[in-house]
Amino acid sequence: MDFSINPARPGQICKIVSDIPDMESEQVYIVAEDPAGSASHETIEVVELKELQRNIKDPAAARRQLIPKDQLVVISEDLETYVRSWNDR
Repeated sequence: MDFSINPARPGQICKIVSDIPDMESEQVYIVAEDPAGSASHETIEVVELKELQRNIKDPAAARRQLIPKDQLVVISEDLETYVRSWNDR
């Protein structure tokens, strides 16, 4: 997978590529909206994986954040593939 691509569809797993105040660079995010129509500098809605885990019984309650699309890099195409990759490390 090319880790230099910005998000293109909901459900992709991403990390931040540069320092953004009040955001952890090692945090993992899931794209929560369709970013296809967004320009690279526009913000898209994401949810932290750990926030989703905290709200496992009610995923809709997980806090969403807005991050510029060009500040995110895709590290996995979906959550299932990302979790499976833990066994490959």
